[in-house]
Amino acid sequence: MERKLKIGDNAIDGVKVTVVRKRGKRINLRVLPDGTVRLMVPHWRATLAQGAAFLAENWAWAMRMRERALANPPPRPTEISAEQVQRLYEMLDALHREWCARLGESFVTWKLRRMKSRWGTCHFVKRHVNYSTMLADKPRELIEYVVVHELTHLKAHSHGAQFQLLMDARLPGWRTLRRQLNSRARQP
Repeated sequence: MERKLKIGDNAIDGVKVTVVRKRGKRINLRVLPDGTVRLMVPHWRATLAQGAAFLAENWAWAMRMRERALANPPPRPTEISAEQVQRLYEMLDALHREWCARLGESFVTWKLRRMKSRWGTCHFVKRHVNYSTMLADKPRELIEYVVVHELTHLKAHSHGAQFQLLMDARLPGWRTLRRQLNSRARQP
């Protein structure tokens, strides 16, 4: 199956293979949820011919993963209404202010953003938190968990032992809330 590949979309045995060149150290092969095979070939460390050889070597694996992806499509995200986003904004504003005051944190800005794979992010140097609009259909206690989680990153930047000790002190039972939030994310 040694074929010459071009940057962009290719068709191999009726399967769409997208070849991308970008910064990186290794040739990378992924199968996307729609069944597309994506081959990433680093600019400086590999040629397209090496990428084609890697693809040929891993083609059987890619086809197994493609079958699996097509047999188990990801759940469609639920649409979030403008009213839900407005309620979320108001709730986050109150919770963010409350927890900043309780934790003695000042000058912490926040914003509501669309994010695909995270509930929130914290930029501890800028003292800025982003919250995901995906929280709009979640119960208040789970939203509160995300607020406390992100504000805790101002003191503990990773999820290590210090972070866990702070979370235990700030929000006992946070592990249960985390499990609930992440299990709800996987439900259709």
